[in-house]
Amino acid sequence: MGFDRVALIGSDIPDLTLGVVEEAFLSLKEKDAVIGPAYDGGYYLIGFKEKTFSPQVFQGIAWGTKSVFGETVKKLKRFRRTVHTLPYQRDIDTVEDLKCLKNGLSPHHVGN
Repeated sequence: MGFDRVALIGSDIPDLTLGVVEEAFLSLKEKDAVIGPAYDGGYYLIGFKEKTFSPQVFQGIAWGTKSVFGETVKKLKRFRRTVHTLPYQRDIDTVEDLKCLKNGLSPHHVGN
């Protein structure tokens, strides 16, 4: 569609700030890709420049596991993409995640 930079952002990231989104797009001026890790091992944002998008990055990933972020970063590097990593964020996938959000706790406090 003619965009220079595009990012896919999860809809379950209540703590996501405009500053993080701005950082993602600014990083794509210098880097080929940007990714924002979630505490559960996935990611909440992934973005590319128009000329560095690689659909193959999404193939063969064990979706829904704690290794999604790591596997994706490995694939990006395998395709020789420079990557900017954003700060970790909490996504809301479980009742425990929702309880953490309500109580203002980091995801690492669940069950403690």
